Amino acid sequence: MGGIIFNFILLVVFSGFLVMSFGIEDLREVDPLGAAGFPTFVLGLLMVLLLISLINTIKEYTKEKDTHNENKLSKKQIYMVVGLVVLIALFILLLNVIGFFLSILLLTPFVLLVLGERKKLVITLLTIFIPIIFTVLFGVLLGIPLPRGIGIFLEISRLIY
Repeated sequence: MGGIIFNFILLVVFSGFLVMSFGIEDLREVDPLGAAGFPTFVLGLLMVLLLISLINTIKEYTKEKDTHNENKLSKKQIYMVVGLVVLIALFILLLNVIGFFLSILLLTPFVLLVLGERKKLVITLLTIFIPIIFTVLFGVLLGIPLPRGIGIFLEISRLIY
């Protein structure tokens, strides 16, 4: 039942965005798609995929209605969710203080541990490569300004990106 509600809420939200995308003003006449072309296309595609997902979820729910029991979350799953929420909150709090690269460098191993990864090699490799990949992709290739931190952290991040 939760999947049906989630799909329905997303469908309503994206429908509102789709309606708003039709109101985006075209400032140039030479562009065949205009400013609203890409958002309208993506939101239309999202609507189609959400409708398919909603129909499939409703079919599964009605098929398994007799044997459908709401599974309770185990204590391990509850701790996992609470741990992830706490880690994300810490990431957000530290982001502007120590910068993006160092915060994601500190966050990655803890997220992996909370999610249940126990192989030290995997944790080490992902801890090294995830910050590098995200920093290069967003900070360098796409030119998105990432938080650099303050004080000494600002100088460290200037060396990195």
